[in-house]
Amino acid sequence: MTSCRTSRACSRATTAGNRGEIYQIRGFTTPRYAIDGVLLNRVADRSETFLDLANVETVEVLKGPASVMYGQGDPGGVINITTRRPTDRPTAEISLQAGSFDFARVSATASGPVGDRLAVRVTGAAQTLQGFRGKHAATSTRQFAGFAARWRPGDATTINLDVDHSSQRNPFDRGLVVGADNRVTLPARRFLSEPWSVTGARKTRVVLDVAHRATDWLSLHLNGRYTDAVVQDNYAIDYRALAANGRTLSRRATTRTEDLETVDTRAEAVATFATGGVGHVVLAGGSYSHATLDFLTYRGNIASIDILNPVYNAPLPRLSLNADTYRRSDLYAAYVQDQVTVTDWLKLLGSVRHDIVRDRLLDQVSGREDRRDSSATTWRGGVVVQPVPAISLFGGYGQSFQPQTSQRRDLSYLDPERGRQYEAGVKLDPVGGRLIATFAAFDITKRNVATPDPADTSFAIQTGEQRVRGLEMDVIGHLTKRWQVIASGSHLDATISRDERFTVGNRLTNVPRWSGRLWSSYLLGGAAEGLTLAGGVTLVGRRAGDLSNSFSVDGYTVYDATISYAVPGTGLELSLTARNLTDAYYIESTVTRLENYPGTPRSILGVVRARF
Repeated sequence: MTSCRTSRACSRATTAGNRGEIYQIRGFTTPRYAIDGVLLNRVADRSETFLDLANVETVEVLKGPASVMYGQGDPGGVINITTRRPTDRPTAEISLQAGSFDFARVSATASGPVGDRLAVRVTGAAQTLQGFRGKHAATSTRQFAGFAARWRPGDATTINLDVDHSSQRNPFDRGLVVGADNRVTLPARRFLSEPWSVTGARKTRVVLDVAHRATDWLSLHLNGRYTDAVVQDNYAIDYRALAANGRTLSRRATTRTEDLETVDTRAEAVATFATGGVGHVVLAGGSYSHATLDFLTYRGNIASIDILNPVYNAPLPRLSLNADTYRRSDLYAAYVQDQVTVTDWLKLLGSVRHDIVRDRLLDQVSGREDRRDSSATTWRGGVVVQPVPAISLFGGYGQSFQPQTSQRRDLSYLDPERGRQYEAGVKLDPVGGRLIATFAAFDITKRNVATPDPADTSFAIQTGEQRVRGLEMDVIGHLTKRWQVIASGSHLDATISRDERFTVGNRLTNVPRWSGRLWSSYLLGGAAEGLTLAGGVTLVGRRAGDLSNSFSVDGYTVYDATISYAVPGTGLELSLTARNLTDAYYIESTVTRLENYPGTPRSILGVVRARF
């Protein structure tokens, strides 16, 4: 497991017009992540809102097919967000942030016991950002509020309740376009939308989790989650085509409402026992998920814009009904997993999962209903051999299964995606946990892959098969007591391996062949006790801009640095971070010829944090 913020095996793929995160893991795009082990809405093609970090404890990337534990996981793995829990002693924290591009943020959290068996946490955050895309883009705002309670009615039972609400309003922004020279060279601040083109969203999440230790060898776990979300795009501008003169960009406006609702339940039992000297940890469980999406869009063409000399405030267009659909998806799943300890140096893992998915899609204009039922049995196996305490050799095979969330232009379903992965590697721990290095090689194949429809990126088409063969390295730890290093690197051979539309051998969109990241921090001592200096570099290679490989975006190198000071004995911490020190121009992610997201220019962020 590794943090998505420190590993090049995980990177942002797109923001879908500045609406929510979509990531890439080991070369494959993943439209969702898990929060405390439960995946986001299965019928959405992205997160409903941007993740607010005020209530986040850790961000982990669980590598390889995660289908057994996380349902419809992607072959490369799944991102799991762990939220902050109530504490047994009173604590509080407040953070004030300000930075470039009129960024301001305040967040606070307080936690502690209420009586002998109850503990609670309350968290809140709010922020505003003008952004680097120019004064014609609307100001971004975000709010978050969360409540968590932990009740222990007995020594063997723990009940957790989480309730949180987030809302946001952002400029709708598809980024930059490929110019007449077949390159993306427009300035990072060149905004091609309109001041009135915005997207907003709100999401409410309620989670109840019950854990009970029935005996010294058997634990029971029950989890239920309800999510309600609405995404509202108001005159969201998509780019249609660049004229032959290389400067006139035709555009379209869409008013879109996505009303999503999900109920997820999961029940598990974990048994720990031994047979003939062989240890077992057996997990068996089942889950049910009910998700709906009410989707309504109106569209109309608007005035073109000159990408070299843009003029804003085009007249609002008259919109007409484009689509009105209602989708219902029910997922039933059962799974079992056995972690086997044969000896101190040999461990095995085996698991199997069966999914049944029932999808219903109603076109509320024509009355046509599309029904699709699908099912799959997936399994994985792994082995860890530890000849000496400092060396662990590992290998495994796994499968994944994922019904599609996107639709074709005729509103029909896409076939489910299926994946498989082979992986082998070594984990080195030469100094007793102080410095850990992991090296892995993997081969992932994914079939029935969805990709944006070139004729209308709001919909999707499918490719036959994609394959990623890769090498990756992750190093984390301390070279000395005060000197910490985090390093990662990857080489990905990511290509289309079978298809009737795109050329076999073409590289996958936005996947660099080489990439890496290095971050180092040093805690000074003596008279400078409490002062930390840190810096790092991110390197990303050249990437194909689409599956046709009709263009590419250049690689880039970005340097960051931080200085922080923890005032001794006060709980007060001050920090100053500079990102993109050289003010490098680069494209952070590319989707199509008409959707390329520039990286943030040089920026400064100051933080004052107080802990009590």
